[in-house]
Formats: sequence, C-alpha cells, structure tokens
Amino acid sequence: MIDPRDVPAFWGLCGGVLSGAVGLVTAYSAKAGNPVAQRRAWLHLGLGIVAGPIVAEALTQGVILAVVPVLDMRGVALALGWMVANDPRALFDTLTRVVRAVFNQEPQR
Repeated sequence: MIDPRDVPAFWGLCGGVLSGAVGLVTAYSAKAGNPVAQRRAWLHLGLGIVAGPIVAEALTQGVILAVVPVLDMRGVALALGWMVANDPRALFDTLTRVVRAVFNQEPQR
C-alpha cells in the first residue's frame, strides 16, 4: 500500500487547503468580511485543492529537487501548494529566482 505522505501531491494538497482555509477565515471575519472577499476566498480554496497537487507533483521532484537536492520533498511540496493557492504569480517569480541563483545569474543592480 502506498503511503500518501511519500507523494508530493499530498503535501501540495495540504498546502493548498491550508492557504485556502486561512483565506476563508479572514474573508468571514468581522472587519474584512464582504461578499467579494468571501467569493475570492472560495476561489482560492478551489484553486489550492485543484492546482496544489498538480503543481507540487510536477515541480517538486523534476525541477526544484533536481536543482537544489538538499531540500526536503515535503516542505517543498507544501510551499508550492501554499503559493499556488495564495498567489500563483509568486510561484513563477520564486522559481525564476531559484534557477537564476543556482546558475549565478541574478540581475545586477
């Protein structure tokens, strides 16, 4: 029997659900609660449930751990699931910075 904790998709799902749950809590709070924030929070939760495992499975083993093998698979997949649900653009910005840092091609300022 396969242990789901050994699969990056499980940790991506956990990260996406955690990020979506945090968004739901703040959207239904007394100060920030309005229908637009609530609708957006539900969309972020759905995005985390659907895209979190997909992105974590696709990028954890093949890209991130291939470039930086000392990282833990569970932490990487959890962070990817969180970023995909929270801000998908940040995911690609972070990946770009990691690849540039590994190849020592950070933009000069």
